[in-house]
Formats: sequence, structure tokens, C-alpha cells
Amino acid sequence: MGTIFNAVMAVALLLLAWGFAQFVLWYRWGTAELRRAGHTRLRLSESDRFVFLIACLDEELVIGRTVEALRSLVPNAIVIVVDDGSEDRTGELAAAAGATVVRRELPAARMGKGPALNHGFQTLVAIARERGFDSERTIVGVLDADGRLSPNAVPAVLERFDRPRVGGVQLPVRVRNKRTFLARMQDFEFWGMSAIAQMARVRTRSVSLGGNGQFTRLAALESIGPAPWSHALTEDLNLGIELTLRGWELDCASTAWVSQQGVETVRALLRQRTRWYQGHMLCAHKARELWESPNVPRWTALETTIYLLSPSFVMLPWSIAFTLGLASVVANAAGLSAIPFDGTEVNVLQYAAFWYVLTFLPPVVMATLYARRSEDEGMLGSILKAHASVFYAYVNMAAGWRALGRIMLGRRTWEKTRRVQEPALELEKAA
Repeated sequence: MGTIFNAVMAVALLLLAWGFAQFVLWYRWGTAELRRAGHTRLRLSESDRFVFLIACLDEELVIGRTVEALRSLVPNAIVIVVDDGSEDRTGELAAAAGATVVRRELPAARMGKGPALNHGFQTLVAIARERGFDSERTIVGVLDADGRLSPNAVPAVLERFDRPRVGGVQLPVRVRNKRTFLARMQDFEFWGMSAIAQMARVRTRSVSLGGNGQFTRLAALESIGPAPWSHALTEDLNLGIELTLRGWELDCASTAWVSQQGVETVRALLRQRTRWYQGHMLCAHKARELWESPNVPRWTALETTIYLLSPSFVMLPWSIAFTLGLASVVANAAGLSAIPFDGTEVNVLQYAAFWYVLTFLPPVVMATLYARRSEDEGMLGSILKAHASVFYAYVNMAAGWRALGRIMLGRRTWEKTRRVQEPALELEKAA
């Protein structure tokens, strides 16, 4: 048993050290990017065009407000809503709000978000050609049906596209329906941890594109082909890799954001994260193409490869090592005894303090930044969320193992995230 314990502890410490080193790098690069971020362009020029694509399935609760918000923020933008075979009033409400609605019917409909976006892309390209849009200056924004852009989103995104090789820009995500513990933790996860990681990845031009708040240059999408989005469960991640393979850079607009609804039940959160992790794992084979492509800088290939392999080779082993290691520490701490590690006696309190620093310090540091960047979050509440996030991560761990099981069983079906009716106050904050 001693040998097994030592092996578990060694793996746990190795993964803890890796995660801590990654955090230090992310925090240094991310905060540096946040300090540098600014707005150099305050309005659309005559050659700039925004076209928004929104793929929808039974989204009558939110789609009307989303289209209205977009039309108010960017009056000259074209909003294309792809009604993917809805059985409610999604298409009707989107059209009434000013969107161009493209309807898909079964059996072609409901085949995934990627095919729905590709269908809308055909309409987008036709409109762009008819009106003589410059594909280099036409920005295609992809939002979820509940996505709401921050007031400064347009100038922040345009500022990033001033670099001619930038093919995609991603906005950080915020959660606006923070009525439950789960929703508040998702906001901490997205606006705290994930946002800083995305900002850090600006250094390597390998920012991950998301399904909400995703912006791409029309010329970059056309370089992929007539159907730039794939059938993958994570079509957004796959799109980012395809752009990278063609030499486009991926960036992040650090000072703006897109808000969305948070998932309010553990079951729905587990289902959502399972789909994300399954898609992420299935995209891992793209790492080889990154190294073989002459268009991809080695630094970009390295960072993206680490990101693609993290669920399988970091998170899953970590979930085992962390759980067993924590259980051993707690069991030994009950008697305040020494822990036998590698033939030596380690004081349990000293080891627990060391474990605490490596495990909890990164989210606590992130919490201080999260509190400063959030209008309605205090420092104490943010630090408490940081401690809770270590255990909240078990949802992601469970989703990762569930995703692996689905891959082994050959299951590729998906189920969309259901929206909830939002109170007027949350809608006002989003606006």
C-alpha cells in the first residue's frame, strides 16, 4: 500500500506543479494583456461590415430580445437567424425583431450547430456579394440565441481585426442570471479563470473560439471553403484549428464581453460539459496537422497541442490523483499523524499547507482580479467562490469521464442547452 500511496502522491504533486506553473504563466501574460488592451477605433468605417449568424432551435424565450439588442447596438448590421426546425415561434419572433430568417426543415434540420451555421453562411455570402462587401473588412459574428454583447464590443473587436492576419477574435463570456450557486460559479469560471487564460493565449495567437461571442473575418471563413463549420460537437474549437492551419491568427478582445444564461441544474451542467469535453477530445487528433503545417508557428502549435491534450492527459489523471491524495491527507490528518512519503516521514500539517498553496492559491489570486473586474462581486465573496471552485471542478471531472465513455461507445448524439425565462432586471443589465 505504501508504494501505491507514494505513486499516487507523486502523480498528484507532478500535476499540481504543472497546473501551478501554467497558472503563473497565464496570470502574468493575461494581466499584461489586460493592461495593454485599449480602444483605438470608436466607430465603424465605411468599409467595415458586421453580419451576425445565430443558429436557433426552439428559442422563443430569448431570440427576440437578442435580435433587438444587436440591432440597437449595431444598427447597420445584418442579422441572420437560422431556424433549425423549431416547433415554437422562434422564426416569427426573430423576423419581427428585424432578422433575416432562414428556415431549415426536417430531415435536414437538427443535425447540429455546425450544419445550421453553414446553411446561414450561404445566405450571408450571397448578401455580401450582392452588396459588394469587402471580405477583408466584413466581420461575421456568431452568437447563441441568448447572447448579448457589451456596449463596447464593436470597437473592441474592430481594434483586434486591425492586424491583417487576424482571422478570428473571441469575446470573454459572462453569466447574467446569477440567481443560483451553479450560475454564480459559472460566471467565476468564465469571467475569472477562462478569461485570463484566453488573454494569455494572445501571446501565441492561439485563442480558442467559442460558440458565443465568436467573430471571424469573412475572408478567413472563405479560405476554409463553402462550409467552414464542421459537424463536430465543438464546431467552434474545430473552426479555430482550421483557421490556424491556414495561417490565420486568433485573438481576444479583453475589455469587452458577451453575456449568456448560466445553466441552473447539475444535470444540465453535466450534460453541457460532457458535450464540450467529448468534442474537445475528438479534436485532439488535429494536433498532428498543426505540427505538419508550414503555416503554423511552432510556438502556436505547442500551445494548441497542450490545450487539445489537456482533458485526456491532465484533467482525467488529475481527477484520480487529486481525489485519492486528498482522501489520504484527510485520513491522516484525522489523527494528525505523519505521512510516509518516499521513505521519509512528512508532517501532515506541513503537507496539507503545501497542498493548499498549490491547489487553492491560483483560484484565490484569480478571485481578486475577478472581484476588481465585476461590478456586483465583493472581494470576500469572490475568494469564497475560489475555494468552492476546486470542488465545483468535480462536475467537469465527471463530465470528462462521461465524455470518454461516450467516445468508447461510439455515441455522437447531442442535446441542446435549454434556456430559461429571464426576469426584466436581468434583461436590463444585459442591455
